[in-house]
Amino acid sequence: AMPAIPEMGAVWGSWGDAVTLIFQAQQPADEAFMNAAEQIRTAIGAPAPEATGDGEEMASGDLEECQVDLTGSNLVIYQQAGREGPLAAILGQGFAYATEDAVNLINGEGGICGATISVVFGETNYAPEQEVAVYEQFRAADPKPFILLTYGSGATVALKDRVFEDQIVNLAAGLEASAIYNPASGYTVGLAPIYSDQFAGYLQWLSDNWADVKPAEAGDDIVVGVIGWPNAFGAGATTAEALAYAEELGITVLPLEIVDLAPTADVSGAVQNLVVNGANVIWNQSLSFTPAQVVGATRQLGLWESVKMSGVNWSMHDDVPKFLGDNPQLMDGYCGVFPYAYWNDTEVPGVQMADAAFTAAGRPEADRSTTYLTTFASFLAIRNTLIHTVNTVGSADITGEDVMNAMIDLGTVDGGGISTYNLDETTRSPRQAQIRCVVWDGTQLNYEVVQDYFELPDTRPAAEN
Repeated sequence: AMPAIPEMGAVWGSWGDAVTLIFQAQQPADEAFMNAAEQIRTAIGAPAPEATGDGEEMASGDLEECQVDLTGSNLVIYQQAGREGPLAAILGQGFAYATEDAVNLINGEGGICGATISVVFGETNYAPEQEVAVYEQFRAADPKPFILLTYGSGATVALKDRVFEDQIVNLAAGLEASAIYNPASGYTVGLAPIYSDQFAGYLQWLSDNWADVKPAEAGDDIVVGVIGWPNAFGAGATTAEALAYAEELGITVLPLEIVDLAPTADVSGAVQNLVVNGANVIWNQSLSFTPAQVVGATRQLGLWESVKMSGVNWSMHDDVPKFLGDNPQLMDGYCGVFPYAYWNDTEVPGVQMADAAFTAAGRPEADRSTTYLTTFASFLAIRNTLIHTVNTVGSADITGEDVMNAMIDLGTVDGGGISTYNLDETTRSPRQAQIRCVVWDGTQLNYEVVQDYFELPDTRPAAEN
């Protein structure tokens, strides 16, 4: 068994770095392992660092005790997204940096009961047909994949039936409700609440707090205009179930205004149409450049004080203000659903780990993003899941069915306190979130909690099978 001494951190850290470099084709195997061996000899020859109480909390948290020794084994995670192409700026490189840093951390702390983990990446440009093509390559791998990470609703929708049939767990950042819940008890797991739950939860918060948060010119009635992209993501909030919930609250939701998925799109017409039709709330069912366009257009049209500007969790990403250039303060007052911790939540162990890993790797400050943080959290959750899985199975020979059963058995899978993922026989996405608002303090934007975690309404679609 692996000795539980501080020096082993140096061994696994250097070994994990080498494995990552090899799998990402950044260095030949012989060169990577020679460098790792030299680093290990140097590190072990030096005095071992003291393991302080804070360090112990940051390192392991409450990891399940390993019942098997898998030293010498390797567990492969598959990941597909767009680091190239016209939509690459949507996530940027944050998820790739977080993947590398989290893998190095996990392997440096002993991996999965001694087994290392590694990641195979597939480039999709976020195009649904390429998502399918990359998946087909992955599913043919030997051994068969058991966990897949995807990052867009296009992938969630295109792969939902495939991962169900192949019994491969898809940890999906694309949160389109029907893709996650049909087929019923499927293999697609949402890394945050489904979009319709988020929308309904925000409407619930508005209804409960309207007197305090409504625009100065607004009356007692809440009228919501939704601006979205022409795809599954853009239509993800205004499902039949979410609209029925809005009706129960006495809230009017106007027909969806669809805008082009392009950094140069003119969204001013959509904003004007909604306000002319009585909207006093605007919900952005988009991310990256589009919420910035909507904010800019609303300000330019002089309508900012007439509407409560808000949006889905991804529209709260810190890349949005960057598209406003020298005027990030234009986001001041923007509110939305926030189902995870943020960088300023320094008491959260996972945030501490992410911050330390980000700093140690010398990542560009521009990539200290929500994408980095949530991706890092997903790997912490994968570690917890896989330890429980291999303990249950008794070996590294695991399947997607084993992983799904382990997640259901755990019930709540912890991502270092940054995120939690909830599963049971029928649940495939969490239903807890905060409401945060963007506040300009004169120097920078802060994401302030105005409603701590609460249970979102249940708007999952009826099962089709």
